[in-house]
Amino acid sequence: MIKRVIEFAEALRRSNVPVSLLESMDASRALTACDLSDRSAVRAYLFTTMIKDQSHQKVFDQLFEVFFSPGTYDHGDERSLPEMLPDKYWSFDDIDDLQIRELIKESLLRGDEFQLQSLVSSAVSRFAGIEPGRPVGGVYYAFKTLRQLDMDLLKSSLFDARMEEMDSTDSLGMKLLNRDVNLALDKVRKMVDDDIRRRIVSDRGATAVARTLRATLPEDIDFMHANAEDLREISRALVPLVHKLATRLGHRRRHGHRGSLDFRRTIRRSIANGGVPAELIYHKPVPSKPELVIVADISGSVASFARFTLSMVYALSEQFSKVRSFVFIDEIDEVTQIFESSDQIEEAMKLVSTKAKVVWLDGHSDYGRVMESFVERWGEQITNKSTVIFLGDARNNYHPSRSHVLASVRLKARAVYWLNPEPSAYWDSGDSIMSQYSVYCDSVDECRNLRQLESFVERLV
Repeated sequence: MIKRVIEFAEALRRSNVPVSLLESMDASRALTACDLSDRSAVRAYLFTTMIKDQSHQKVFDQLFEVFFSPGTYDHGDERSLPEMLPDKYWSFDDIDDLQIRELIKESLLRGDEFQLQSLVSSAVSRFAGIEPGRPVGGVYYAFKTLRQLDMDLLKSSLFDARMEEMDSTDSLGMKLLNRDVNLALDKVRKMVDDDIRRRIVSDRGATAVARTLRATLPEDIDFMHANAEDLREISRALVPLVHKLATRLGHRRRHGHRGSLDFRRTIRRSIANGGVPAELIYHKPVPSKPELVIVADISGSVASFARFTLSMVYALSEQFSKVRSFVFIDEIDEVTQIFESSDQIEEAMKLVSTKAKVVWLDGHSDYGRVMESFVERWGEQITNKSTVIFLGDARNNYHPSRSHVLASVRLKARAVYWLNPEPSAYWDSGDSIMSQYSVYCDSVDECRNLRQLESFVERLV
């Protein structure tokens, strides 16, 4: 068990979940007081000793299912799953495929967990076609099994069976019925996934399987490839991240710098030491706060990136003396007032998408035209106190770059930064003209996820 805990901790660290050696030792020590046959207790002990951030729970659960699924670790009961189930539930070799689906439906209606588990295991053996040693992911085997079980047909038969007890005119009852049927199907899918995972772990080992998982923390999810669920996870992770970052930056601003030498007070203090300036006295520092000007591409390809960057900046607005925001596609518009008058960033982004005038011709990004328009309309307001940040992938749809306009912005501004949500290996490929703009920037940073965005904001402040 100690070896399994160490392997589990290493898998967590590979997924960027911070787990120290001491925490691994604490987890191993805690399990000595735990009933290892109780997976929920094992999970609780490990989660308590290893996880410090609630946003890391999803990755923890994914890896826990690999390393501590029933039958994949020594928990004091050496029986296999068939041996742990009653005999009448296990032998389904002599029934056909349609009967398996019908028995699964009956097991769900009766709530018979033992028979359902044995039926699912039999279905996996029959339909998945798992080949020992073959490096195929569990998703493929699950797809084959669920396709043969025909989940749509199973859903309709479950619905029809439950409808016999329902009043079709009861709208609330129908909604609850639909929810219950979907939950029952989710249970079958989970059992299929769990059974396939047990077989793959038994064949390849937990560590090898864990390396193939895409266990990604919210702060490491790629903005440009995030699905709806990923975006919700990033949004949930953003709030505590901003609070932590604001606290750290505020402390650094107060205590991280000291002012210039106060010669008069130093000499006065030295009188007590016979004129020897043993203690140097400094003026109280006056921290400077940058004035931000954000110019963000909100076209479809980079909209999520702009949304989260603007969310973080406005949540940390106290760290800046002033924040002005501009958004564009092939036309640019200032949206500072929208963000300042909205309490919720989601509400502000909706208003931006409906009220901001960001489309001029065809609704495809035109960085050159946008920069030219920006300098013509607001260029005089850029001063040596302004830090200008461009957010975008620099994919110009083969329009003229007009990079000389960015050079004029750099001459006026305190600094110019560019955050690009694409991997740096993709820059200057296709219609990307990143190198034409980068020569006029103080730095160009790859910013694909929250972790990289946090690092940039820390350096900026």
